[in-house]
Amino acid sequence: MHVTKETVFKFIEAINSQNLSLINEMMANDFYFIDTYGHYENKEHMKSGWKGYFKWFPDYCITIDDYIANEEFAMVIGKARGSYLEKEDKHWEIPAAWKVVVSGHQIRRWQVFCDSKKQLDSMN
Repeated sequence: MHVTKETVFKFIEAINSQNLSLINEMMANDFYFIDTYGHYENKEHMKSGWKGYFKWFPDYCITIDDYIANEEFAMVIGKARGSYLEKEDKHWEIPAAWKVVVSGHQIRRWQVFCDSKKQLDSMN
């Protein structure tokens, strides 16, 4: 298995453009998402998960500051930002990192590390 920067960046661009068909296509059959609390979701759950997340945060965006990879996985370090229901007073931006496992041209694992307090607080 070899991690390719092109595949990782293509998936991030699909997220940033909220291209659900490309996100779904790029998730491998054995894909799983791990949130900051350690909860796992498989591809089928994430098909609706991404859709719901983009409804809550229609301006969600990932910016990349650093990218590090080896033969097993990549680490993307940067920021995530958005606003709950795109309301200006509900805007947040947080430092975040993602561990990404790639298989061919698909993503097998997408794990996020961040302090999601600002994000969750924006929903109140």
